[in-house]
Amino acid sequence: MNLSKIFFILFLVPSFFSCSNIEINEDIPYAVQIKEVRSYYKAIDIRDRLEDKKIESYILSEVTDDGNWYKVLTGAEKSIDDIKKYIKTLESIINTDNLKIINYQNIQKNLDLDFEDHLIERKRLQSKQPNLPKKIFDLINKFPDDKNFIVKSFFVTNCPDSLTDIGKYRVSYRDIKHDLPRGIYMQSLMKKSNAIAEAIYEDNLFGDRITIDIVELKDNFNLGLLDGQQLTSENIANYFAELILDTGNYVFEDKLKINISSFQKLNGYKVTIQPKNNKEYLRTYFCLVSKDSKYLVFSQSTDKKDDEIIEIIENLGETDGLNSYDEFYNAFYTIPANCGVEDTFISIYSKKLTNDYTRRRGYAKWSKKMVGHWQTTANFNGEDNNSWSVSFFDLLNQSNVELIYNDLYLDSKKSARYFKIIDVLNEKGVISTGKYPDEMSFPGNRFVVSINNMNLGRLTSDKMLTIANCLQLN
Repeated sequence: MNLSKIFFILFLVPSFFSCSNIEINEDIPYAVQIKEVRSYYKAIDIRDRLEDKKIESYILSEVTDDGNWYKVLTGAEKSIDDIKKYIKTLESIINTDNLKIINYQNIQKNLDLDFEDHLIERKRLQSKQPNLPKKIFDLINKFPDDKNFIVKSFFVTNCPDSLTDIGKYRVSYRDIKHDLPRGIYMQSLMKKSNAIAEAIYEDNLFGDRITIDIVELKDNFNLGLLDGQQLTSENIANYFAELILDTGNYVFEDKLKINISSFQKLNGYKVTIQPKNNKEYLRTYFCLVSKDSKYLVFSQSTDKKDDEIIEIIENLGETDGLNSYDEFYNAFYTIPANCGVEDTFISIYSKKLTNDYTRRRGYAKWSKKMVGHWQTTANFNGEDNNSWSVSFFDLLNQSNVELIYNDLYLDSKKSARYFKIIDVLNEKGVISTGKYPDEMSFPGNRFVVSINNMNLGRLTSDKMLTIANCLQLN
C-alpha cells in the first residue's frame, strides 16, 4: 500500500466512520450489514467492538419467517455506487467476508422499529451453582475470557473414578462431537483423567475460531513408563505429542519444545504437521502440561497465528472463565442446584445450531426458527434410573418459545400415536407413552426442554416431572 493510501485511510477512520448517526430509510436505502445474530445483547457486543474501531453502527430488528434477527448495520447511502465505495473503505479496516449490502426496501415490511421499547430478552438466568463436583468448576474457571469471542460450542465431561465404570460414561466418548487433536481419543483420555472440558471460541466479528481443551489428569495414571521412571510434566507432554505425530507419515513433521507462563508454568510442545501435499497447509497443535502435572492443555486454530494462541493460553485462569460468557452461563446453570433425583453427572454439551440442524429435521417449519440459537444436552446416570438426559433449546424469550413450541411443534405431536399431552410447570407439554417414556418435552421460560431416557433409561413420568421442577429455567 502506497503512502497516499495510508494517509487517506488514517484520515477516513476518525472522520468518515464516526460522524454520522443516520440510519437507512426510504430516501437513503443502502447500508452494509456486518453481522446478524439472534441475541440483542450479542448485537450490542458487536456494535461496541465496531465503536472501538471508530466505525459507527446501529441495530435493526427484522422479523422473518425464520424468526427474529438483529442486524448490525453501518452506513446509509442513496445509491448502490456510493455504498460500494463505502464497503471498499470498510474492508480496509475490517477484513471480513461477512460484509453484505442491504436495501431498506427489501426488509422494510419485516422491521420492528420499536423493538427496544418491548424487548423481553433477559441477558442472564438467575441461578444458583449446580450441584456438581468441585473439579468441574475448577476446569470451567481456567478458561480464557475475551469479549471479542463467543463460545460457539463447549463440552464438560466427568470421568469415572474406576475404569470398570467407563461404560456408564459412554455418551461422552460416543456422542459428543469434540475437537481434540488428531490421535487423541476421548475414551482413552477419559481413562487418564478426572474431568475434561473444551470450548470452541469464535470471533464475533471476523469468525476466526480457536479450540481450547483443559484436562484434569488422574494421579499416577498409566503412561507405560519403564520401571523407575517418574511421571513428570515433560514426559506427559511428550506422550501426548507423540500420539499426534503417530497418526501418519507426514510430508513435514515438527515437535518444538515450548514453555508458557499461565495459571501455572506450562511445559510441552508445539506440534506441526503437513497432512497434505500442499506446502501452504500446515496444522499446529499446542500440547502443554502444568508444572504440577495435574492439568493438560491442548489448543489449535486454523485461523489464529501462533503468537495469538500463546497470548490466549497465557490468560488461562485469570478471570471467571467460561462463566463470563452468557451463552455458557445460560446453558450450564440450568442444571439443578438441588433435586430429589441425585444421579451422577456425566457430561454437558452445547452448540450453536446451524442450517444443518434444519436439514436433519426435514426442513420442518419450526426447525428453521431454531437456527442461530444454542442447544444444550446434560447427561446423567444412576443405579436405579440408568442413563438419561435433559436437553435445552435456548430461544432467548418466552414469546419465541410459545411460537415455536406451542404453535408449531406441539401441533405436530397432538395427533402422534405414541404421545399424549401433559401438564408440566403449569404449561402444556408432551410425553411419549410407556412405563419409561422415551421423551417428555415442555416449554419453560426462554427454553424448550426435553427429558429423555437413553440406553435402557428407567425414568418414570413421575421422576421426569420431579426433574422438570428442579431445573433452573428463570
